[in-house]
Order: sequence, then structure tokens, then C-alpha cells
Amino acid sequence: MIEENLKLDKDMKHFAVELKSCFSKEELETIARETGFVKRKGKICAWEFVCLCCFMDAEVANNTLVTLCTKLSAKIGIVISNQALDQRLNEKCVEFLKKIFENLLLQTITNNTCIPSVWDEHYKRIRILDSTAFQVPESYKDIYPGSGGCSQASGVKIQLEYELKSVNLLNVQVGAGSGSDNTFGSKIRDTIKSGDLILRDLGYFNFEDFLDIEDREAFYISRLKPNIAVYIENKDIEYYKNGAPKKSSLFKRIYISDIMKQMGEEDRYEIKDVYVGKEKTLKTRLILYKLTNGQLKKRTEKSVKNAKKKGIEKSNNTIELLGISIYITNIKEEVLSSKQVHEFYSLRWQIEIIFKTWKSIFSIQVVKLVKIERFQCQLYGKLILLLISSAVMFKMRTLALENKGLEASEIKTCEVVHEYIDSLYFELIKFPNKVLNILKSIFENVVRNGLKSHKKDKKTVFDILGVCYKLTSSQAKVAA
Repeated sequence: MIEENLKLDKDMKHFAVELKSCFSKEELETIARETGFVKRKGKICAWEFVCLCCFMDAEVANNTLVTLCTKLSAKIGIVISNQALDQRLNEKCVEFLKKIFENLLLQTITNNTCIPSVWDEHYKRIRILDSTAFQVPESYKDIYPGSGGCSQASGVKIQLEYELKSVNLLNVQVGAGSGSDNTFGSKIRDTIKSGDLILRDLGYFNFEDFLDIEDREAFYISRLKPNIAVYIENKDIEYYKNGAPKKSSLFKRIYISDIMKQMGEEDRYEIKDVYVGKEKTLKTRLILYKLTNGQLKKRTEKSVKNAKKKGIEKSNNTIELLGISIYITNIKEEVLSSKQVHEFYSLRWQIEIIFKTWKSIFSIQVVKLVKIERFQCQLYGKLILLLISSAVMFKMRTLALENKGLEASEIKTCEVVHEYIDSLYFELIKFPNKVLNILKSIFENVVRNGLKSHKKDKKTVFDILGVCYKLTSSQAKVAA
């Protein structure tokens, strides 16, 4: 027990140092001067403005100027007029906050965090990429054009890629709602390293990306679009009189719908070597998984909702194949079974949990009509808040595992961190030596109130990764 407490204390102190390196009065003041946000000493300092835009739960675009000024006075003791505050929410302020956000991305706060897994010898990193989007007032459409469809004239899309084992945020890009998922995957190709496992949804489906991943000696698991042709090598090749094989007879097309009709609920069917796409450039492993009736109902409802939202009509073939999940991967069967391929792809849901916390806990999608600079101050302020909160949340989950052998819930841990984040920032700036006490309080609350709920016959992330952990008595009762 003494050794355990010493290790925890050491880990906490190390993390406190990492956080202090991200935020200091001096660092924020330097960035403020570099971006031109601060030119001379005024009524409000750089760190105080960061507090307002990021950590005071004030929402500079959603609350009134009166409310914002009152919060500044009540929490920090700064007295400023509505007009003066409105003037400070300008282009220079946006540049200032954006620069802080970019610097945080480069720092990789949780660099020393890693969840040990039985798959470490096969995959150095498990990278999950997805995007989330939300609507903004239509008057912003020149800067943030929407994706089209019903009532999507203006919107913001955030691309996020994070690494599951070290929980580092690898790539974050903020752009217009009209931005393409498909092209973003290609933009980050050079960041892929040997041994990486790439998990992406259908929006990022790109043959060239898969070929590039293979060239880099990395791995992928992806769903296959139902309208993409699938071929196998034809055993009955036809030949010309001169002995040359007929190109048209080299491959034989197979139809997923025909195979699906012969499968029962939760059945899996695998073909080791298939060629996908009209050009047949990608040779891959194909796994089919037949959904249960309950899973099919949920997928159909989601498909109908998305089609209506985007104003598109699904083809009969697409509708017919909703009852099956089609996976492709370049991982050999000896390493990952067809069942494990299905389980590993389900890890992609972790990024959806992150997006859920962004919206349900931090309300990043709540936007009122204000001048565009004020909205952007809120946007980048929220992103700074999310980066710091995510780093703390990920670290606390890792510490709970390493020091207590427990699996903490992402959402519950995030809720705990959200309640402490303003105090944590204030201590980082004003009383850095007290940061450790805040972190210890967060950890105690996570261990007491933030553990993962276990459902019967449903694997958690730790189960899929083969992470060793223990269940508390209350968790064991629910899982039984």
C-alpha cells in the first residue's frame, strides 16, 4: 500500500509539472504580445481573458455582455464595461486563442501515458479518426459554409484523430461544415508509422489511403461501402488461341447480398483474399457479420434519419445490405480472427464518446447569433478547454488502472473533471504549488464515482484490448 501511494504521488507530481508547462502567466503574456492581442498593460490581463473565454463556464458567445462582465468581477475582481469587453472580442483575440490551441496540440500533454495491452507487440498505436459537426447561424456561411441538405446553410466541422492506448490527440482540424472527410484522411498520411492500426468509418473510405497504409507497413480495419464491387480470382480462366489469358476471365465478381441470405443472426463469413473496386487494385481480407434484428432496427433508423437530413435517397442495394457489416483489413487471420476484427472495429465508438462529452457536457454545439469574432473566441476557447480537460480525463483513467487496477468511465470521468477544471486553471496560474491537491481531489472522485458500468455479455474497451483490471463488488453484480 505504501509503495502504491508513493507511485501514485510520483505520477501525480509528474503530471502536475506537465500541466504547469502548458499554462503560465508568462507564456500566455508572450503569446498575447506575439499575436498583437496585448500591446500595453490594460484593465484585463492575458491569463484573465483566457479564464473568461475557456475556463469560467461563461460561453462568451451565448451569455450577455452584462453576464460576462459580472462573472469577471465576481470571480477575478476585474471591473470592465460591456463596451470595453465587446471591443476586446476581436480578430486579435481570435488569433491569440487560436495560437494557444495550436501550441497545446503540439505539446502532447499525456505523452507519458499508456494503457498496456496484450496487442502491444502487434500494434504500436491504435489510431481512431472521425469528425463531428454542428450548425451555426446562417450569417456565418461565407466563412463556415454548411454541408447542404436540410437547413445546413452554415456549419462547423471538427476533424479529430486520437490514439487509443496513449490517449494522445494526434490531429485536430477546425473548418467549415462543407469540408470533406474523405480528403482529410489523405492529408495526414505522412503521420502514419510502421505498426500503426488505423480505424476509420466509411466517410474516410479511400483506396489510395489503404494502399499507402500497407506501403508504410501499418494496418487498417474499415467497413466496405455496399455499392463497391468485390472480386475473387477466377479458377476457370479462359485463354486466347495464342495461350494468353483473357483479362475479363481473370476475376469473378461475388455478390454480398447472395451470401447474406444464407447467413443467420450474428454469423460471420470470411474470404481471405478479395479484390475490391472496379480497378481491383486493392487485395484485402473480407469479413461479413450478420446483424441481429435489434442491431438492424437501430441501423435502419439511423440510416433513414441521415438520408432525410442530407436530402438523399438510398439505393435498393444499400437498403438491402443494411443487415450486414462488411469489413476489410490487411491484418492476417493468424493475428486477428474474424470475431476480433468485428470487436476491434467497435473500438471506433470511443471517439463517438469523446464527441458526446463535447456536446453533452461542454456544449460546444450551442451557438447564438453574435458577431463572428465573438463566436470564434468561444469556439477556440472551448477547444482549449477540451484539450486540457481531455488530457486530465485520460490521465485519471490511466492512473486508476495503474494504481488501483480499475476501469474508469470516459463520460463519468469527464463529468468529474468538468467540475474541477476552472479551479485547476486558476491554481495553475495563481498558485502552481497547489495544482497537485486539485489533481488528487479529481482522482479520488474518479475512483469513488467514475468507474465504468459493466453490462452482461458486453465487452468494454479494456476487455477487447486484453487489459488486466479488477471489478469492484458493485460492478461485478451488474456484470453477472
